[in-house]
Amino acid sequence: MTKNSIYPTFSVSEFTTWHQSFEEDVKLYNTLGIEGIEICERKLSNDYIESLDQLAIVRECGLKVTSVQPRVHALFKDFMCPDIDNPVERHRRFRQSIDLFSEAFPDEDLILVTISGSAPEMNFQSAHKIARELYPDLADYAAEKNVRIMYEPLSPVLMNNDTFTCTMHEAMDLIEDVDRSNFGLMLDVYHVWREPVIYHRIEALGDRLFGVHLSDWPKGEPRHPGDRRIFGEGIIDFPRLLGAIEKTGYQGAYCLEIFSIDELPGSLWQADPMEVIRKSRSNFEEAWGKRHCD
Repeated sequence: MTKNSIYPTFSVSEFTTWHQSFEEDVKLYNTLGIEGIEICERKLSNDYIESLDQLAIVRECGLKVTSVQPRVHALFKDFMCPDIDNPVERHRRFRQSIDLFSEAFPDEDLILVTISGSAPEMNFQSAHKIARELYPDLADYAAEKNVRIMYEPLSPVLMNNDTFTCTMHEAMDLIEDVDRSNFGLMLDVYHVWREPVIYHRIEALGDRLFGVHLSDWPKGEPRHPGDRRIFGEGIIDFPRLLGAIEKTGYQGAYCLEIFSIDELPGSLWQADPMEVIRKSRSNFEEAWGKRHCD
């Protein structure tokens, strides 16, 4: 829980305010009284020193870094970074992100997000094998810097584009095989809410749950893989999901991460970002007050 608050820490991912600069994001979140920020490294300068100067702004305004999306965050090619084929090189870039953020925030409980990317030539067996070979070394490198990593399974609407794992079962199998205490799960409710017995699966996560992403699923299905709704304005049963998450003992942030597409009618990336965040936070607090377990 946030100190002196009945609500958990509410955070906002910079993906939610995609068209703003890093500096604009920090100013807006601070103005709205948001407690935390998920930093998207691709909004920072490519220059290491300049990016450290930018990150100093976060410390100065008192925002908590609840998670980080590295510039190259997928093991294999994904939509955001399709131009690097070699997974070893991609993990070298991930280590650079670990170096940057651990230097900028040496006293923070830093957690970096990773996804799988797409299986090369749709060879899922090879992709799973490589993931189990590379992630332990990456987790060990992160541990040396007191950094954690959380693996995020994605919805089947992103299969063969951004991911080769689309269920919590697959993700937890991978996490258990990596077998590192600093390698856990990022639970994005948008991606997993339709899984069978999802509430019981969540309750069983325990301390392997490192982070939570929030957005809503549109009624009538998405018009595009990036089509999401403001928290509480879709069809996900959040009171049950929040109750299941709380039952794990999770004490971390709940991070608003809304993707959209500019060309879609009603695009949330074209809406007023202040209103998107305000509505989402208000709806989150209402859902939190109604949370329950089965």
